[in-house]
Amino acid sequence: MIRLTTPNSSGYETHFVDPRNIARITEAGVSSQWHGIRSFVRLFDGAVLECSEVAADIAEQVSAAKEQGS
Repeated sequence: MIRLTTPNSSGYETHFVDPRNIARITEAGVSSQWHGIRSFVRLFDGAVLECSEVAADIAEQVSAAKEQGS
């Protein structure tokens, strides 16, 4: 599992996601980054997480988790 955080009205919400469920990781545009959203993570079930982590950092977490067999 990897740990992702999403900004919300009361601070941040933590999500633990199985890396095999991630379909795509996209860097957020400037307007989204203004609001603390650094990347978008789309899951295979269609859900989209607006994450505070940078896309490259999430990709590294996914690679590390897959190497460990998670």
